[in-house]
Amino acid sequence: MYMPRFNADVQQQQQPRGRKQAMKKPSTSSRPNIYQTVTDRILSSLKAGVIPWEKPWKAPRVAGGPFPRNFHTGKPYRGINVLLLWSSQYSSPFWLTFRQAQELKGSVRKGERGTPIVFFKQLPEHARKGDESTGEDERVPFVLCHYTVFNVEQCDGLTLPEIEQPTNAPEIDEDEICESIVSGWENRPALHLTSTTEYRAYYRPSTDSVHMPARCRFVDAPHYYSTLFHELVHSTGHENRLNRTFGDHFGDELYSKEELVAEMGAVFLCAIAGIANEHTDRNTTAYIQNWIAKLEADNRLVIHAAANAQRAADCILGDTFEVTTETTEHATDAFAEVA
Repeated sequence: MYMPRFNADVQQQQQPRGRKQAMKKPSTSSRPNIYQTVTDRILSSLKAGVIPWEKPWKAPRVAGGPFPRNFHTGKPYRGINVLLLWSSQYSSPFWLTFRQAQELKGSVRKGERGTPIVFFKQLPEHARKGDESTGEDERVPFVLCHYTVFNVEQCDGLTLPEIEQPTNAPEIDEDEICESIVSGWENRPALHLTSTTEYRAYYRPSTDSVHMPARCRFVDAPHYYSTLFHELVHSTGHENRLNRTFGDHFGDELYSKEELVAEMGAVFLCAIAGIANEHTDRNTTAYIQNWIAKLEADNRLVIHAAANAQRAADCILGDTFEVTTETTEHATDAFAEVA
């Protein structure tokens, strides 16, 4: 799995700082399509030759992990927001809203432009129902909202923590971290990783097993583990785990969606393990054009895939997160669209 360097010149759709939304509620026809806005940002990176979910992870790191996080609350961003913030030109992982910067006695510099991120919010009438159940299989409606954040590098007056600069860690350290992720997953599938006659990497749902070429057949540890993580993410879709629906054959719609989930989930795990790779044939024109075509055809694909990838990574790591109704710091400024 290739993680090429990020091109800092990729344009992003961004919001000017401090711009207040009009008090009048916008009509449905004037509301931006948030799914399309997010997809357009991802497409702009792909069309510039950059795969936003394949980013080198040997970058400045801070305590708490490799993912972007809110500077005010300390909470890491998740799902599609990881990709949206990774695709910025800033090296700091810390982000916050215009109002949060003021609360911390700092300020966003004049002329700086913010980056939109998204969140799901439960519709109020359904939130009031609480745990009431009718016994029917009902899907609770959520709305997709967005608001604007700024990187701390765009701000003045903030006291920032020290950021550890990247070092060239010995390969054995990377191996140990990756092995701990694999062996620490108690509900993992059967692993067949030592065959000298296996020349494919795949997950077989019928036997709940992951098959890989022997480690010695890979060019280096990052290639090996990123491939293994890709197949482990596939295995989280098993009916006894997250119960995702797989496609029947290569190229069909469900297969493509599942592949994107595995791509992103593997990248999340690579980030946690701290492995990076700059030389492989994944960043090819054909590969990128394939995803451009699919994202242009379905503007919800990348958001839903990132959410499933996040759940898959959580499943492997044994992480659990409570489902909360987010109000965000600027809920009154957010637009929404029924998901």
